Amino acid sequence: APATGLPTRTEQADLNFVLYSGHGEFPRAIFAPGDPQECLEIAGQAFDLADAAQSPVFILTDQYLADSYQPIFGEIISKLKQREYLVFGKDYLRYKLTPTGISPLTYPGLGEALVKCDSDEHTEEGLITEDLSLRIKMVDKRLKKAKIFQKNFRKPTWHGSKKAKNLLVCWGSNKQIVQEVVDKLGAKYAMLHFSQVYPLPDLSPYKQKITVIENNATGQFAALFKQYGGKVSGNILKYNGACFTVKELLEK
Repeated sequence: APATGLPTRTEQADLNFVLYSGHGEFPRAIFAPGDPQECLEIAGQAFDLADAAQSPVFILTDQYLADSYQPIFGEIISKLKQREYLVFGKDYLRYKLTPTGISPLTYPGLGEALVKCDSDEHTEEGLITEDLSLRIKMVDKRLKKAKIFQKNFRKPTWHGSKKAKNLLVCWGSNKQIVQEVVDKLGAKYAMLHFSQVYPLPDLSPYKQKITVIENNATGQFAALFKQYGGKVSGNILKYNGACFTVKELLEK
């Protein structure tokens, strides 16, 4: 974002689009890296999660992060997981109803399994169906996958004093900007940065005075933050196509 109309500038205005758009109801996870190191870590984590849950995972970046140059210190994660494919017989069911919502996965040519995939609603075998009771079972099966995203939630980053009474909440590429602001403001302020913006955990335990900082006009993440029990005292928003500066955040 902001895409059409200001394509070479930066913004965080597409969160709601990625969060709510789609054909019907299905679980998803959304990440927003705050720096190049997190980009590398989250890319691998997102791929593994999408593979494990057989469900969409999105990574949101923006122009500011894409155009930034900075060194990476420490170990760069480069190991990739490998899935072990099981061999199935002729009774293989691509969309088998299971307690976890995860159906067995294989590929054509491995064993005697006949792999039938369909984008319409389907039976366990992979055949198109409009059976009303089966439709309910298949939707419920897919929704069970949300537990995988919740279980593997990427914890937010805290920066500053644990005793701070003022908490600056941010997500995505504002991470390092807000870190510098907190360092200049002193012990009364701390930062909580979310690199996973959906799904979120219960946020009611945060009792500080919370200000959400983001690059959009309507406070999209602040609204999501409230849905999970967070108490938001105020917003600092910027949506002119430029990133925040430390100077202007200190003034605000």
